[in-house]
Amino acid sequence: MKDILTPFMGITALEILAFLVPFIAAITIDLKMHKSGHSISGSDAAKWSVVWFLCAVAFGAFVWQVRGLESASLYMSGYLLEKALAIDNLFAFFLIFASFGLTSATNQHFQHKILYWGILGAILFRVLFLGAGAAIVNFSPYVLVVFSLIILWTVYKMWQSENSDEEVDYTKHWSVRFVERFSKVNPDISFGKFFLHGVTPLFLCLVCIEVCDVVFAFDSMPTIIAVVKDPYLMITSSLWAAAGLRSLYFLLIAAQNKFWALPKAIMLLLVIVAAKLAGSAFHYHIPNSISLVIITVILTGGVTYSLMVKNPEEE
Repeated sequence: MKDILTPFMGITALEILAFLVPFIAAITIDLKMHKSGHSISGSDAAKWSVVWFLCAVAFGAFVWQVRGLESASLYMSGYLLEKALAIDNLFAFFLIFASFGLTSATNQHFQHKILYWGILGAILFRVLFLGAGAAIVNFSPYVLVVFSLIILWTVYKMWQSENSDEEVDYTKHWSVRFVERFSKVNPDISFGKFFLHGVTPLFLCLVCIEVCDVVFAFDSMPTIIAVVKDPYLMITSSLWAAAGLRSLYFLLIAAQNKFWALPKAIMLLLVIVAAKLAGSAFHYHIPNSISLVIITVILTGGVTYSLMVKNPEEE
């Protein structure tokens, strides 16, 4: 039991409060301002994405002040990785919404209600998975090798998704069929409720999104551990990234065809991270500052290349 708690022993009460107070305040403000479910334009999503980024950077400055530059670079590495990995997951959210008919002009505003609760679930899952990952990673160096294989499996799934034209009908997802076995389904979503004489498609959509996010949180855990390792920095960077997912979702949907090369850049980055993780198991260490530079260069390169070169598939 003592070995499990060892990674968490160095976290001080000041560090916990310095994260929880501004984080809870920011989450509360964001959710209250968007609870009404009004439409969010691309410019509004961009503004809120900038606000969330500045909040994350401000916390990074606190880490720098308390723990030094090395820890601050680890924190920013974890944050950028989590944001990058979230992109593929957010596009999956869009496909889920499309399956349930929530991308049309008349039903699009229901996405806000589902994302409202979906983001809260995403935060909880990351705390659980990253906390468990930080606890077990010290048991054996070969755990790192297992994590590297999980990352490579994630890359394989992303590659398959990129090269597949098959559309998935998420209304037949196993999580949806499981709920339908035990509850009556009312197809009426006009009232915007999750429950109305049974469960509505809005609730089924929420269940599907939460289950997919559990899978995503599990897939992303080894990646964050590979680069960050420190449980405090892992959890805080991941949660600051997760808190801005709602704004990032609407921003990506507004510009989903512009960053066509970014998923490929993310796959390349994950292969490098998997190699770094496997190397760590055999005491080969890449300096944290170099890891941050690699992450920044690859992600920036993916965005820049997307803007400079036209998507070959459009031709």
